[in-house]
Amino acid sequence: MGAPPQNDVAPVASPADVAKASAPTVTGNTAPGQPINFNHQLHVGTAKLGCNDCHEPNRGGATLAIPQPSKCMLCHAAIATDKPDIKHLADAAKNNELIQWVRVYRVPSFVTFSHKTHTSAGATCEGCHGPVAQRTAIAEEKNLKMAGCIACHQQVSAPATCDTCHAIMSKNGQSPFDADKAVLARLHLPAGASRTEAASAQRNTASLLAASVMSIVPYLHAPSL
Repeated sequence: MGAPPQNDVAPVASPADVAKASAPTVTGNTAPGQPINFNHQLHVGTAKLGCNDCHEPNRGGATLAIPQPSKCMLCHAAIATDKPDIKHLADAAKNNELIQWVRVYRVPSFVTFSHKTHTSAGATCEGCHGPVAQRTAIAEEKNLKMAGCIACHQQVSAPATCDTCHAIMSKNGQSPFDADKAVLARLHLPAGASRTEAASAQRNTASLLAASVMSIVPYLHAPSL
């Protein structure tokens, strides 16, 4: 009997391993000024609020909302009502105005990212955003650019191929090949052509492949994550 065949499949990390994983830490970044001085240490560390109490899941948990005045006033209608920032929130809620929070982390439009996918696998908020419960102001503490994400994936043997994060998607989980008439016309395919037909046409036609490459050139200089 010969030796059993080797298993080339990478081991799948346990939820505990994923929870321990963390994006590489960056230092020296200054917290941007915000229109409201929100203190995470007070709300999370002292008041024991959970992340989802303020950052409500959207799109089935794929994204998390940045709280606006109406959300804040669910608590602050009766808490710290005399403070200037809370009065500002109350006025904004009354007038249906939005707070122009300054984003600290932003995922580019060409990256497919789901909070739910990560948390369901065991990832923690702190793994990507740092110990926010200890912070009075939030700065970028974790490297969530491409290299940082890949490094974290490699820690837990998670997929890290190009199409893991750069899947070509549009609204409702459809490929642009299924819906974009301009793409279909460039591929000389009728409207309603399937993703397989479009992909095959692109793969087998060198000139169309070149056109597709040119179509992504504007993204090569897009802002980093």
